[in-house]
Amino acid sequence: MLIKQLAAHARDREGLPAPYYRNRSVRWAIDLDADGRPRGGRLVDLSSAEAKAGALLDTPYAQRSGIGSLPFLLTDTLQYVLGMPKDNSDKQVADARRRARDFAELVYRWAKDEPLAAPVVAFLERGASSQIEIPPEAKPSDVVAIRTDQGWLHALPSAATAWGQIVRERKGSAGGQGICLSCGDLAPLLDTIPEPVKPGAIPVAGGRGRDAQLVSINKTAQGRGGITQLANTPICDTCGGQAMSVLNALLADPHHRYRGSDSVLVWWLRRPAPISLLGAVRDAQPNDVNAFIEQVRLPPARRAVWLDGNAFYAVTLSANQSRVVIRDWVDVPLSDLCERVNAWFADHAMCDVWAEGPQHVALWRMAAALGRYGKQGYVRDTAPKSAERDLMAAALRGTRPPAYLLASLIHRIRADGRVDLPRAALLRLLLTRAVPAMKEILVDRLNPDTDDPAYLCGRMFAVLEDIQRAALDNINTTIGDKFFGAAMGRPLPVLTMLRKNATGHLRRLRGSSKKAAGIALDRRLDEIVQKFTTEIPATLDLPGQGRFVLGYHQQRAAGREAARAAAALKAAAAAESESA
Repeated sequence: MLIKQLAAHARDREGLPAPYYRNRSVRWAIDLDADGRPRGGRLVDLSSAEAKAGALLDTPYAQRSGIGSLPFLLTDTLQYVLGMPKDNSDKQVADARRRARDFAELVYRWAKDEPLAAPVVAFLERGASSQIEIPPEAKPSDVVAIRTDQGWLHALPSAATAWGQIVRERKGSAGGQGICLSCGDLAPLLDTIPEPVKPGAIPVAGGRGRDAQLVSINKTAQGRGGITQLANTPICDTCGGQAMSVLNALLADPHHRYRGSDSVLVWWLRRPAPISLLGAVRDAQPNDVNAFIEQVRLPPARRAVWLDGNAFYAVTLSANQSRVVIRDWVDVPLSDLCERVNAWFADHAMCDVWAEGPQHVALWRMAAALGRYGKQGYVRDTAPKSAERDLMAAALRGTRPPAYLLASLIHRIRADGRVDLPRAALLRLLLTRAVPAMKEILVDRLNPDTDDPAYLCGRMFAVLEDIQRAALDNINTTIGDKFFGAAMGRPLPVLTMLRKNATGHLRRLRGSSKKAAGIALDRRLDEIVQKFTTEIPATLDLPGQGRFVLGYHQQRAAGREAARAAAALKAAAAAESESA
């Protein structure tokens, strides 16, 4: 299904390279005149300050495998084009000469029916390496292309046709024709997928990676019935070439990919639409989705033409050595995806201590919040590597995120005592999707009506902390710094002790200039205590600890919002008094 949908998208996508061409950095050019003589007698350097590796060009490419010499047509490394050896040993010199002969033979084959090939044929027949100076900084692995007055020779239509035929001969199945599993047509079948995924397109730990095959069955233990290569997965050369060409294009397009720490997600639509749902999830822009949600909820006859019958596709890839690992595949009607993304924003919306109203959080920030918190914020690479990928899958599928995320998040909160907007939003998402009934308790702001004991314990802790802050000036360490982690797991002993200590703080407030604040905090604490219908829990499980944290965070946010409102009212009254 993946290859079928990629090949279908390739037929509708503009700007793709020719089959078995790849966008590569070309460092050097051989610039030939009409007689096939290199202008200036030396290689032309295509690098620049902006592109140190050279100019990006669509050039012939197919994965080289085995120990044989497999040159590319008209554009290859200096080892092939000019016979530049890796070192001066007799073995390497002989090997480079052999590769250069094979490169020339490939050019001669193409040149038979191409009048514009005369300059390069003359150049090769006179001895390419003896006619041109190679700069000292050039390396055998540098890519070089050939151009004449007609432009780049590898870009000629005849070159693309010839190269396609060459690749099909190299990669074609020994069985000849068959029914393609993708398109269903009787066509020449591939033995292997000619073009791999480009190095660096899929994030890998500790490096850039290398060419990776989407389908790789080269051991009998890997294939069904001990059969290797694509014998059990018949793919025609057209579908195989189109699928890999468009996949590499999607991986290179920042508007159609989402890179995580150890994987990348690429997406596309069956038909173009003015929508970027992945961008909305990534950047926490729910307003980008609202217009599309309105379209989904209209009667079918009144919907936009781009919505009905459209579909969203996404594949999540990681790499294992030279093989691609398919982590997830999403194939869903676009209208359903709009609903899922809308639910994603609704399920994690959360009030904030520093802002008015419920906020939405970028997916990458929620994933980062699973990591350790340091002096400069969340420490990079300390969150679970699969967290971002798993959260994106939950957003696109509308499903519950994996259970390990809750355990990881609670552990981090207890370890560093930090509760902020990303962590609170992620907690609400994890808890409500695990138990949908929790949506009635865990809303996007303070819920003053619930009698859930874990939630009330969190609220109570927040008020006790406010009492301490109000009573003591220039406090260095709050009860949150000392006891928050312990209160999450064992609220009864901790809250009993802190409530007893708060008695002295409230007495101090009543005898100071902060008497009104003390009365208000005392009343708020009593209101919370009266909400308990059972005893304060002695211990809390993981979900209970999560509800404790949300009660604490939302009580703090409500308190700050009330303080801002009071300050604004006071400022308005003062301004009115001055004007009078």
